[in-house]
Amino acid sequence: MNKGLSIKDLENLSGIKAHTIRMWEKRHAIFDPDRTETNIRLYSNDDLKKLLNIASVLDHGMKISKVSSLTSEELNHEIELLQQENLDSARKIIINDLIVATLMCDVVAFENTYRSYASKYTLEQCVEDIISPLLVRIGLMWSVSKLNPAQEHFASQMVRQKLFAAIDRLPMVKSEERFVLYLPENEDHEIGLLYSYYLIKKAGHECVYLGPSVPLNDVGECCANANATTVLCAFTIQRNIEVFEKYTKQMAETFGPQRVMIHGITEDIGYQLSTKNFHFLRKIEDLKNLL
Repeated sequence: MNKGLSIKDLENLSGIKAHTIRMWEKRHAIFDPDRTETNIRLYSNDDLKKLLNIASVLDHGMKISKVSSLTSEELNHEIELLQQENLDSARKIIINDLIVATLMCDVVAFENTYRSYASKYTLEQCVEDIISPLLVRIGLMWSVSKLNPAQEHFASQMVRQKLFAAIDRLPMVKSEERFVLYLPENEDHEIGLLYSYYLIKKAGHECVYLGPSVPLNDVGECCANANATTVLCAFTIQRNIEVFEKYTKQMAETFGPQRVMIHGITEDIGYQLSTKNFHFLRKIEDLKNLL
């Protein structure tokens, strides 16, 4: 990524076909990319941001001939107008800006972009409207090698910081409902679990947050020590049904009558594994409905 983005990268990140980008370069001179010794185009992160902004205004009826005549300041002004007039567009633009900040590992740009949205909306809205779609796109980019591991970790850590800060701001409570939250061994992506932690604590319940990659026996001991009433476990890596069957059987033996919530098992497998005190969460609304 440090050596520049290929035209295929721009296509994947923006949704605009490579041949269209080439045509715009030729007809409208929207980019002047560097080239390798073998004449392959190389684009900068600024080029990507410009292309994402162009895609946003094109979605709302402006012609490429008009867009190409705009100065950088004028294009930015059009983006500002879109953000003021159309909420869906505003969200897409925020997500695009967070993507670019992630590519550049730019803490200030990431923070300023996030805060511009967070100043107007609740944490739940921030997570569900921009953070969740952002992480989906980052996951897809990482899976096809459009992000290196450091960039993926950068975005994840920025989000984790915000969730932990929001959790710490919630009041401490004593309640009859006590939750233990964890990820199974070799599971490391905890942002969804952290958001569940926030929602459960906000609903007025005690929480013990164990975090990623915790052995099941250790979770059972913790539940016994804490007199937990509910266990929440999340899978972020898909496994075959035999693995899930074995693990849920071990959970039933470990937790006994305690209520168990599991996220990340597909609906058809969850249906086959369902028992009286097991709840399989497909989406965040399922958790909210159980709180």
